[in-house]
Amino acid sequence: MWGLADKVLPVVYGFGYVFLVIRVLPEEEFGNFVLLQEVFLIISGLATAFALQPLLKYASEDRTDVASVVTTALWMNLAFVIVSSAAVIALSGPAGVMLHSPSLTPLLVYVPAMLAASFIRNFTLVLLQTRFYIREVFWVDAVHFLGTPLLVWIYSRMHLFDSALDLVLINIVSLSASSLTGLALSRSMIRLTVYPQAEDRRKMWHYGTYSLGGIVSYLVYTKADTFILSAFTGPIQVAVYNSAKVFTRLYDMVTQIVQMFVLPAVSRLSSQGEYQRLKVLVEKAILFSTVGMIPVFLLLLLGPSLLIQILYSGRYTSAIPLLQVLSLLSLVVPLLAVGSNTLLGLGHAKLNFLISLQMLAISIAAYFVFVPRLGPMGAAIGFVVATFVVTWITTLKLHQFQPLSPRAILSRVNDITQFLKSRLR
Repeated sequence: MWGLADKVLPVVYGFGYVFLVIRVLPEEEFGNFVLLQEVFLIISGLATAFALQPLLKYASEDRTDVASVVTTALWMNLAFVIVSSAAVIALSGPAGVMLHSPSLTPLLVYVPAMLAASFIRNFTLVLLQTRFYIREVFWVDAVHFLGTPLLVWIYSRMHLFDSALDLVLINIVSLSASSLTGLALSRSMIRLTVYPQAEDRRKMWHYGTYSLGGIVSYLVYTKADTFILSAFTGPIQVAVYNSAKVFTRLYDMVTQIVQMFVLPAVSRLSSQGEYQRLKVLVEKAILFSTVGMIPVFLLLLLGPSLLIQILYSGRYTSAIPLLQVLSLLSLVVPLLAVGSNTLLGLGHAKLNFLISLQMLAISIAAYFVFVPRLGPMGAAIGFVVATFVVTWITTLKLHQFQPLSPRAILSRVNDITQFLKSRLR
């Protein structure tokens, strides 16, 4: 329940984002912030894959001393963020030209400040997950996801909110506060050593390298649509597309809930040789998350015009058909999330990397086929096509290590019934 509450926070943030940002900022300012935020999220995702996912994997296993693992992850994360920050500053000028947005260039220099503000937050969130301290995770996230819309509202009431830069500064403040909260709640878990063990350094580097390669392809397939669309059409069409894509935060919520529980649980069960319990875990995770997404599918397929009218007050009506296309992701996101995190938990980071290379090729091909011809609609279609194909590939690979069948998964319906009865009692 705490995990669900934690992942509802981005949804609350998303609604605040809709009412306080998308409906207020000029379209070009909103489009510029979307591009800057995508750069920030890409680097954060890469740093997480390279340094923090190995931490989640190995610190979740049964071991008496985690200081070596924690220290190695800390240095890997710090090095990655420093190098990435330098690259963003160096490439800010060419990026503004390539994306048809010269006003984006001065904004990109704030990305390193956002990375610094979120550094401790991201690190402590993973530490808390390794011991299933989900309530503490909730409070760390709440400071950012509730603090940002609150600050936007305060700035708006003071007539100080009218540009992308204002939103960037607000995010820096909320991320910093979230980092301080994470540090306070996880201080007893932060165990460091001067000399990490060579074996830990080797295996975390090995795991992190393949995990990084995997997330690069994932981020390309989830983020490249925005940049390719901007390259062909400019920031205004990016604003239209992202007025619909903001609803895919619901899919991100499902993916993050699955990762929060499945990856550390699979790591622990596999290290203990409990493969029958692991099979049950995977089947339940697939069924529970898929059933939970059915209302989302129906809402986005049948009610997009009502959503757009209520949330945007008549703006962005061209996003209605985009939402209907993106609703199809509800059918496969749970299976993809469970499959990829199970493979990572089993230690198959290299296999996940190879799958991600196929994902990279498929997504880039889909975007370049559809975006030039159909604009925002092409971006939505490319996103959905790539997701369906990659889900199919991931499921085939997972079946080699953890045999699955529709019959076995559907047999877990009784578990849903028992779960609901226990909650009602």
